Amino acid sequence: MPILDPVEERVLNQFASYWGSDYQPTVLEALGIDESISRRTVQRRIEGLRSKGMICYQPDPNDQRVKRIAPTDRALKYFSRYDQILNSTIQNR
Repeated sequence: MPILDPVEERVLNQFASYWGSDYQPTVLEALGIDESISRRTVQRRIEGLRSKGMICYQPDPNDQRVKRIAPTDRALKYFSRYDQILNSTIQNR
């Protein structure tokens, strides 16, 4: 798994909340995903997540100019690993 900085983790987790609702945010929506992080910082972290293979862009089916952010298999494995760790922690209590 790639090493993510704290802001990348935060942005990725916010994307996961969208994906959990079966929604892929647009790049423009993602830039405003967290008001406490500047749009430029979010943009850099999106590119970082993309270069690390955690997210990919998919064209919007209704407008090919719009890019939607989707999880990659690597991101799904990342969240699956976290799920295993959390379940293990809960079971060991």
